[in-house]
Order: sequence, then structure tokens, then C-alpha cells
Amino acid sequence: MLREDAPGPIMGAPEGWPRWAVLLPHVLTAATAVDDATAVTAPDRSVAMNCSWLLDRAATFLQVRARFTDARPLFERALAISEAVHGPDHPEVAAYLSNLAVVLRALGDPVGARPLAERALTISEAVHGPDHPDVAISLSNLALVLRDLGDPAGARPLAERAVAITEAVHGPDHPDVAISLNNLAVVLRALGDPAGARPLAERAVAITEAVHGPDHPDVAIRLGNLALVLWALGDPAGARPLFERALAISEAVHGPDHPTVAIRLSNLAQVLRDLGDPAGARPLAERALAISEAVHGPDHPHVAASLSNLALVLRALGDLAGARPLFERALAITEAVYGPDHPTVAIRLGNLAVVLRALGDPAGARPLAERAVAITEAVHGPDHPTRLGARRIRDTLARASDKPENSRTTRRGTQRFRGEH
Repeated sequence: MLREDAPGPIMGAPEGWPRWAVLLPHVLTAATAVDDATAVTAPDRSVAMNCSWLLDRAATFLQVRARFTDARPLFERALAISEAVHGPDHPEVAAYLSNLAVVLRALGDPVGARPLAERALTISEAVHGPDHPDVAISLSNLALVLRDLGDPAGARPLAERAVAITEAVHGPDHPDVAISLNNLAVVLRALGDPAGARPLAERAVAITEAVHGPDHPDVAIRLGNLALVLWALGDPAGARPLFERALAISEAVHGPDHPTVAIRLSNLAQVLRDLGDPAGARPLAERALAISEAVHGPDHPHVAASLSNLALVLRALGDLAGARPLFERALAITEAVYGPDHPTVAIRLGNLAVVLRALGDPAGARPLAERAVAITEAVHGPDHPTRLGARRIRDTLARASDKPENSRTTRRGTQRFRGEH
């Protein structure tokens, strides 16, 4: 499944941000015309402060438009100028650290994002105390980074604390509360607790619709997460209309080629596959992969997830030979990004093991399944759904023969390994 979480925006999109499509070249020209060292050393500090603010606003506009590579150097410049002017422990520095961390996550670099998010939290707590809404934002951002890094257990107390702070500050029906609830639901789902995630995700949808109306992009995010929870609870029929509505909103807001649209397409494709319509799922999964590669390049974790989801569709269509290289490429990307012991690597290993077994290579499949079990046990413990799915694959392979009924058992035993973005 593609990630549907919404990072807690620390500064948000620029006000009247559609106008920035016209203003952006002028903003960038103005910011480039000012040498950073000159701005920092100028007697009038407003020069540097205005420059860093413009850079951050321009970067945020680019981020909203999924131009993450273009946004990154602008965020980095804004951070460098702010640190030079204010010192390393100023709340504005924390804001820029958080914004840069969000972009690094979007670029598939949670390892690089983590120290920035941790430092932002440290500054926010030191400046504001433990119960400030900026602290909640920093907690939520760090929780999502930890989730990306395969540590949802470490993310949970941060996400829970973020919910508690935002509710205490804003009351129960504020949009920031919806963001915190949404992110905690994402963490609980990663921990194998979709039942615990469901009321949080439902409440997040209700708040966001009440605040923004039915067609806001944040509503699409909340709908997508609730749909993922329903899917994890074994209700793809209930998830389908939510995914379809989320896709319609995202296409209307972002256009057809935005990476958020790829998320919606990929998730809807997997639900259609689960509902017995892999032929209907295939063009959605193919389009999701094309968008992801165009936006992120060939080696991004979102591309790996799109590859895996398309491979699952091809497998359901009986095209095992077509699925295999996609699963292999997805595994290679995921290991390169996250390292060999990440829980998403275990999912990729399990999917590839199933295909190898179905292609008549149980000897090649068995070590992959065994490694998947070892990773999931180390990360999640003995009772996580992903671990149980991996163990079923391993045990089936251990007693496998060439009888057709064993192949059917293997396929049933991998339902926990359906695509995970």
C-alpha cells in the first residue's frame, strides 16, 4: 500500500499559493540576486530574514507541486541563512529544519530526515516547553520518519503525545487534531493494529470534511488512510468507494500526473485485484508506476512500491514471468534505500518468494521466505500480521512438493504480503 500519511505542515503552503505560479520566477530571481553571505553580514538583518522567508515560501510552493528536487536546495539555503542570523537554537531554525526533513522524506531519504526532525523537536521543546503546538508538529514529523525507517513502535509514543497536545491546545475539532489523529492511525496500522487505527482515521475524516468541505485535498488524504485501514481489516469492498473518491479529489486538485494521484491509483488497483478484477486493476497500476518514475526517478521507494503493486496485479493475472523482474527490482530498490533489515524488505522478499515457488523454484524461494520471517520477527515480534504471513510462506515452502494443491496453499498464505507502499 502506498503511504497516505500527511506530515504535519509546520508552515503550510504560501497564502494565495496559486499566484505563486506567476510570482515564482521573480521570487527566485530576487533571492538569487542576494548573496547569502552578504545578506547575513548586512547591518540590516531584515535583508537576510526576508531572503530566508522568500526561499522557504518558494520551496513550499514547489513542494506542494511535487517538485521536491527543486525545493530541497531552497529549503537548505533558508535554513543556512536562518542559522547564521539567529544561531542554531532559534524556533525559526526549527521550522526550517522540519520543512527540510519533510522534503527529504518525500525524496525517499528518511535516514537524512531523521537528524533534522530530531533537532527540530529538541529546539521546539527547549524554546516552547513540552506542551506547545509546535512541539506537537515536531513530534508528528519525527514519528513519521521513524515509521518510514521501520520503527513504528518508536513512533507510537511520539504520535500519541502529538494527539494529546493538539487536542489540549485546539480542542477536539481542529484540523491540526485531524492531522495528529491521522498520523497516529498510520503508525497503529504499521504496528498491525488496524482495529485501533479505525476510529482515529474515521474521526480524522469527519473533522477534515467539517473544516474544509468534501473536495479538499486533505480530505482525500484522510479518506485514503481510512480506506487502507478498512482494507487491512479485510473489507476491500468498503475501502473501494473511499479510494475512488480520494482519487477523484486528487486528480481534480493536482492534475493527472501528480505523485499523490499515483498513490490513489495504486491503492485502488490493489483493491480491485482483491475484489477479483485484476484486469481492471492493471491499467491503474501501470499508470501509477509511470507517474512515480517520472516524478521520482527510477530508484525511489515509491517506485519500488509501484513496481511491487503492478507485479501483484500481474501475478493475479497469471503472468508470473512478467511479475518476477518487477518484484526483483522492487526488492533491490527497497534494500538500497532502507538497508537489509527493514520490514518493507521483508514484504518484498515474501512476494518474490511466492513467485519463485509458483515458477517451480522452491529452492530459490525458501531462503527469501526465511529471511522475511527473521526480519519481521526482529522488528515486530511474533504476532504481527506480516510476520505470520511470512511464516506461512516459509512453512509451506518447507513442506512443498510439486503438487498443484501446494501451490494453491502458498498463494493463500501470502495475503498479508499484498502490495505495500
